[in-house]
Amino acid sequence: MLEYDQFHPHPARTYRILTNASKPNGDKWRLASAPLPLGEVLAREYGFVEKSTRVYYDQRLGGDWSFGRKELPASGAYVDPDFYQIFGYKLAAGQPAIEPRTVLLTQETAERFFGKQNPVGKTLTGKSVGDLTITGVLAPNPGKSHLQFDLLVSMATVPLLNASGQMAAQTKDWKQNWQNFTYVLLREGTPREALDRIWPSLAARAKKEAGPKMDLTYTFRTQPFNRITPAWEELNGSSWEPTLGSILGVGGMALVILLMAGFNYVNLTLARSLNRAREVGIRKVAGARRSQLMGQFLAESVLVAFLALGLSYFILNLLELLPSVQRWLTRDIKQDWVLWSFFIGFTFLTGLVAGWVPARVLSAYQPVQVLKGAFGPRLFRGIGLRKGLIVAQFAVSLFFMVFVVAYYRQFSYMATAAYGFDRQNSINIPLEDVNPGILANEIASLKGVQRVGFTSDVLGFHIGQTQISPGPGQEFIDVSHYSADHNFILNMNLKVVAGENIPPATRDSAGRFVLLNEKAVAALRLGSPGEAVGKTIRLRDSTEAQVAGVLKDFNYQNLSRPIRPMMLRYDPVRFRYLNVKVDPMAAGNIMGDLERVWKKLSPYKPVQLQWYDDHLYDHHLHLDDQMLLFVLTLMAMSIAGLGLLGIVTYTTALRTKEVGVRKVLGANVGQIVFLLSRGFMMLLLIAAVIALPLGFVAGTLFLQSFAFHVDLGIGTLLFCFGVLLLLGGLTVGIQTFRAAAADPARALRTE
Repeated sequence: MLEYDQFHPHPARTYRILTNASKPNGDKWRLASAPLPLGEVLAREYGFVEKSTRVYYDQRLGGDWSFGRKELPASGAYVDPDFYQIFGYKLAAGQPAIEPRTVLLTQETAERFFGKQNPVGKTLTGKSVGDLTITGVLAPNPGKSHLQFDLLVSMATVPLLNASGQMAAQTKDWKQNWQNFTYVLLREGTPREALDRIWPSLAARAKKEAGPKMDLTYTFRTQPFNRITPAWEELNGSSWEPTLGSILGVGGMALVILLMAGFNYVNLTLARSLNRAREVGIRKVAGARRSQLMGQFLAESVLVAFLALGLSYFILNLLELLPSVQRWLTRDIKQDWVLWSFFIGFTFLTGLVAGWVPARVLSAYQPVQVLKGAFGPRLFRGIGLRKGLIVAQFAVSLFFMVFVVAYYRQFSYMATAAYGFDRQNSINIPLEDVNPGILANEIASLKGVQRVGFTSDVLGFHIGQTQISPGPGQEFIDVSHYSADHNFILNMNLKVVAGENIPPATRDSAGRFVLLNEKAVAALRLGSPGEAVGKTIRLRDSTEAQVAGVLKDFNYQNLSRPIRPMMLRYDPVRFRYLNVKVDPMAAGNIMGDLERVWKKLSPYKPVQLQWYDDHLYDHHLHLDDQMLLFVLTLMAMSIAGLGLLGIVTYTTALRTKEVGVRKVLGANVGQIVFLLSRGFMMLLLIAAVIALPLGFVAGTLFLQSFAFHVDLGIGTLLFCFGVLLLLGGLTVGIQTFRAAAADPARALRTE
């Protein structure tokens, strides 16, 4: 994570421009992006700026691209010509994409589309941008970068898309501030302060150029290139740079687990010291020096560490089958000799550190004391520290368990909660390139299909935004925006509290009517829902629409966000999904019928069918993420259990004769088990007293980040505490029972 952007040629003179945006109501954002016109202004009007480039991740560059009949997903960005001089990307073939309607591919993308053929000069077609000529292929990156893309399109293409109506005119729009990253290269000898001094005037210019209806206020600031990765602050709309918090979180977790494992090795080794004491005594009588004995014990520790390295590598390869492990841990990690040198060196150092204390203690035994059996009290004096560490281990494990249970319960709730729309017996089909009207008619005629409807986005996920106002000259408000038809409202069983549904698509006037939710009616100050029906509102593109009805508020986004103003409008240009309402009795056969219809209309592209309920469930409750968290929790609890096992083993071994005497005097097994285990169970209670309040606070803070969330009640805490007692009780109980059930005669003969 610390190896990002090491291959760029001018890191000391390169800066990214950040934006602080605020609204009059007090809302504030810290953005990694900047307005689209800013890059041109910096390069044109300020002489100390040697080069400037914009990296604009327009959503139209995402999705499927085609060459002939081959159609594959890819995504990219528009970039200025200076991009290729500021950054250290090398060409494997051809030249940069600078002229209008040209594109540059990464090597991986070129191989996906063209195999081993040279793609230079060929045409690649994007759904939203049309035909682009390939001018070159990038060489593989010499390292990781916070900029990620499959293809780069010339910024000179954007004005042509504006002129053809394929894209709104945005390059001159100072309000266009999302997903555009602006970088500058200062001239040699120019201090950063020269750049910082121009921001107040540019912020005022941005406000003026945006016009009086612009309710955002911008301030700009400079971010040095070497501070982009890792990110020292959380930025809205950031690119793919890892954050410092995530690095410290992963590193801290790894360090805690490693320290717990190291302590357990010490503890278990010392617990076995009673069995190895005579070995040490005999070796010393035979002439072995202390340094030789320490070398032996350190070698054993290092060997165990390397065995652990091999086992951990095997486990990692198994866990790597989980997408979450690839996403969080192993993505972009190259297993070269440098990485393995670090692994080997770290393993060797860990073995030495973990084995140092046992080696020092075991090699210090005096032969006379050992052979007389007088070596136990020396070790017993350190038992308090080890008990404290046991408490710490179980406290950390229990804290982590409480947080994981809170995490699971929240996302399980998000996957199964009632959102306010009907997601049962419903199938979503991405439209892709098929004719939507023909597809809808073919599917509507299938047996078991009740109704088909169109929508721009699936309810329950992130959606588009627009602005509306109650009339000319009135202030615009931000609203979530769905394009949908009459049937989709019926499929989702959305409740109209006033007015009626938008007209069916068969009416020419359907696009002139909208549905608003109750939040939007309140934000526009249209009065009650009944009073709002029939009123005219103004859309951002200056068109007018009439309120056909008002919907009862429902959760149209995921539950992490509060319900906000929302508008539904019939706009077939934006339709991206066909929603099919199915008769429950026909659910078992409908998927095959839908696949046959799709194959008839689009034989070269597989259909993507998913039941609405399954889609929502899978989106929120990622089973691979849950599995990874379960494995980490199990690992932490197992390590804590091993530490407890070590100290129980050591203590029961010290009290072997005491157990024998008590049994001779009439004590039964249950009494002895209680006597030996009560102290250890007290350690678990102390760990619970420490961890449960801390876990409750951390879990509650996590849940509060969701607008709709579960409560972290006493039941969750009791469940986690019960798991702790079960694990600890089994560990202590089995070991103490073995000691209590042993033959007292053998215990009393022990010398």
